[in-house]
Amino acid sequence: MYFNKGLSVTEIQNRTTHARNTITKYLNQEDFNPPAYTRTKERKSDLVRPFVRSILLQDKNKRRKKRHTAKRIYARACQEVPNLCKISERTMRNIVKEEKALIYVDRECFLDLDHPGGEAQVDFGEIDIYQDGKIVTAHEFVMSFPASNAGFCQVTLSETMEAVCQSMVKIFEHIGKVPSKIWFDQMAAAALRLKDSEGKVIPNPRFHRFAVHHGFEIVFCNPHSGNEKGSVENKVGYFRNNLFIPEPIIDDLDKYNADLLYRCDKDNTREHYKLKPLTLNAIFEKEMDLMHDFNPIPLDYAKEDKYRVYKNGHIKVDNNEYSVSPSHVGEHVIVKFFANELVIYNRRYQEITRHRRSFDKGKKFTHWVDFLNLVAKRPRALKYVEFYHLLPKVWQDYTARLNPEDLRDALYFLKHCLIEKDFAFATKVVEENMNQHVTEPEALWTTYYRMNEDQSLYLPHTQASELSFPNFTVTLEDYDDLIGGELQ
Repeated sequence: MYFNKGLSVTEIQNRTTHARNTITKYLNQEDFNPPAYTRTKERKSDLVRPFVRSILLQDKNKRRKKRHTAKRIYARACQEVPNLCKISERTMRNIVKEEKALIYVDRECFLDLDHPGGEAQVDFGEIDIYQDGKIVTAHEFVMSFPASNAGFCQVTLSETMEAVCQSMVKIFEHIGKVPSKIWFDQMAAAALRLKDSEGKVIPNPRFHRFAVHHGFEIVFCNPHSGNEKGSVENKVGYFRNNLFIPEPIIDDLDKYNADLLYRCDKDNTREHYKLKPLTLNAIFEKEMDLMHDFNPIPLDYAKEDKYRVYKNGHIKVDNNEYSVSPSHVGEHVIVKFFANELVIYNRRYQEITRHRRSFDKGKKFTHWVDFLNLVAKRPRALKYVEFYHLLPKVWQDYTARLNPEDLRDALYFLKHCLIEKDFAFATKVVEENMNQHVTEPEALWTTYYRMNEDQSLYLPHTQASELSFPNFTVTLEDYDDLIGGELQ
């Protein structure tokens, strides 16, 4: 761990639970002679092997550039122990290669595990996706069922506890069942960095409540023991290669994840790698008899915290700023953290606003519709607020032509349009008026209602939908009689 993996003494102590003095003792120890092995017939190379091994063991504590090459070891052997070095340089290269393999290679052996049905394993993997026109790093949450090798996947933007819970609920709801046991590595989303009196990892209290609600037992693997949940480790790589290459374009994450579960269903129709010709689904259906039904009662697993609203109408969360409302400046609000969303409430738990949760740092997110009333009260300050630079150019050109009173009315119209429609519709309204050289704010409302009307009322009906009217014969003489004279 110290020389091969670069871990510090403190990190080794945390991982192995050995005493610091014990770790330091073995790091400073110089004699690491391996157990002697016997052969029926001694070879010439066996004479020089202890000399070669001692040099390689000394080199293990040195940087790579300062280690002996096979050529240099051969030169030293010829000079220092000529009576033992009765081999060629080519043979010395083979000896060095063999001895390095004994010293540096980890030769652990793992046994195949027999998994009882009705249990699951979960893990995360990193993937790349296209979101908002750019490539971002996301995470695949994978749940695998080792007995049948069936698996299901969800895309998350983080590895938080909220992402874990949301993904698990979606999978439980999809299959209609909940496993009796679920195996986790010691991820921060599910485990605390503490152990009980028996040395077992303590689960996060919120996650433990989630497990009790849905009725599954949390089982934590040993640290750095991926072989204990090899099924899901393999499934993470399988899904990455087969579902996320090339990088998917995700505009609506919830819709994409819903479709992804059906893609997993389709993948589970392939044959089991050991139990051919049985399919994964056929085995999984029998395995579900060992699980219990999904609890449809929703559980509020969101993290909750309190924040103070700054003078700019924003709160600061994880080094990001999220807008609340100017009317709540100086107050404390309650923020609930969901997998991909933040919901902000007042002290009476009435929702104020919500934002997409960001996992970047130093970002600022503002719902400008909440601030338009404040800007409308000070219309002359419009060009000096951040919101102005976010306006489309047509709106900047339009507002530049208005006096303060008309600008105030135009901003009130924009707020209404953002609430009822969107920025694109508001821009179409302004473009329509600008094309007609109309700048009065009252005309914005006229154009808005005209564009918002049901245009089908004015479109010609098809012949099938036309009403049948009786035939009338109309002549100009009928109009002459009505107006009392002849048309000129």
